[in-house]
Amino acid sequence: MSGTYADVDRGTDPDEAARWQERVDAWPAIRAYKALTYERCAGAEPVLDVGSGPGVDLVELGGDAVGVDRSMVMNRRAAARGCAVVAGDALALPFADATFEAVRADRTLQHLPEPVEAITECARVLRPGGMLIVADPDQGSLVVEVPGAPACLVDAIRRRRRDRQYRSGTYIRGMPTTLCGMGFDDVRIEARPLVLTDPADAFGIATWGDAAAAEGGLTAAEAAQWRSSLARLPPDQGFVYAVTFFVVSARKSPISSAATDTGGGA
Repeated sequence: MSGTYADVDRGTDPDEAARWQERVDAWPAIRAYKALTYERCAGAEPVLDVGSGPGVDLVELGGDAVGVDRSMVMNRRAAARGCAVVAGDALALPFADATFEAVRADRTLQHLPEPVEAITECARVLRPGGMLIVADPDQGSLVVEVPGAPACLVDAIRRRRRDRQYRSGTYIRGMPTTLCGMGFDDVRIEARPLVLTDPADAFGIATWGDAAAAEGGLTAAEAAQWRSSLARLPPDQGFVYAVTFFVVSARKSPISSAATDTGGGA
């Protein structure tokens, strides 16, 4: 599932990817961390949402919020919600320097091969004194319990999720260091958990074994064992999927520095 969002429009079913994101965004635990990001944007206009997806967050942000996403499928769904959205890449934002009072990126950096480049772009389009807010799960915090599956198999699947299914699945933990180095002020990191007990909700977890086997990380027998362990497991019968979401926020220094004033823009 995670690889789908690195390039939605090239996926096997882009519309289903958008519907799934809308479903996940309605979960109470997801709403809880999102609420923190909205609070950090409060009073700022205009706001840029980087990787705005189907526009759920743009609706919540309201006002002069603008979204940018490289997926045309996502952009069409956002536009259907009445949101202002443009096609663009997080590594080359199509906006002039110092355009926005707040820049937000939610579950976006984890999919990028060079998240620091994206943060540099976010800083470029952010006004001095403006707020940058980033939210991502830290895949290094992932806990998976599958009753009946050997612990070594569970660990192998979990490590692959952390290290291979995401391009930057643990970057969020290091983001405060990045922002301090760029001269940002008031750097904060806050955490909210997501806990799932139904395997059907766990981001396509039943397919993870087959994907690992296709890459040579598991044997066909191990992949089959993974599938069977999950297939016979009803909800609320010992299955656990838990991961920690981090919300990092910081204020761009009112005094422009070489680290954040990169020039360019369109």
